[in-house]
Amino acid sequence: MVEDYFLDLTDAIDRFRGPLVGLIASWGVSHVDASEIAQDSFADAYLNRDRCRGDWQDPEVFGHWLRGVARNNFRNWLRSRKRRESRVVLMDTATLAQTVGETQVEEDQRVVELRMAIDQLPTKQREVIMMHYLEETSVKDVAALLSVTAKTVEGRLYQARRVLRRMLDEPSSSGIRKALLL
Repeated sequence: MVEDYFLDLTDAIDRFRGPLVGLIASWGVSHVDASEIAQDSFADAYLNRDRCRGDWQDPEVFGHWLRGVARNNFRNWLRSRKRRESRVVLMDTATLAQTVGETQVEEDQRVVELRMAIDQLPTKQREVIMMHYLEETSVKDVAALLSVTAKTVEGRLYQARRVLRRMLDEPSSSGIRKALLL
C-alpha cells in the first residue's frame, strides 16, 4: 500500500530547491541570483498557498505552483534589473572626463560617504535602509519580511536617516563614529 505524502514548507524546500535553482539558472541568471529568486519563490508560494489551485500539500501540485511563482518572480527580477540598467548611462572614459565637473565629483564623494555611513549603521537600521531604499521595498513588505510592525520599520527608518544625517554633516570620519553613539 502506498501512503499519501503531504508536503510542508521544509519538505518542499528539501525536495525542490536544487531543481528550482537549476531551472532559474537555465533562464540565463547567475547561480547567486537564481538562488535568491528561488528563495523568494518559496516564500511567495508558501505565503500565498491559499491561491494555489488544488491541494498545495500534494508535491506535484505544489511543484507546478512553485514553478509558476518562480517564473513570475524571474520576470519581476528582469524588469527591476532593466530599470536599474536604464538609469545607468555608459560612456567612454574620454567623454566622461570632458563632461564631469567638480560638482559631480563632489556628488560622487557624497555617495561614497553615504555608503560608508550606511555600512556603519546598527544592523536593524542598516537592514531597513537597504531593504526600503536600495531594494525599493515598501514599508509594509519590509515589516512582513522582518516580522515586525510597519510602525517599527518607520521608526527604524527615521532613526537611521537621523543618524545618517548627523554622520554626513560631520566634517571627518571620526564624526561618523561619534554620531553612532548619539
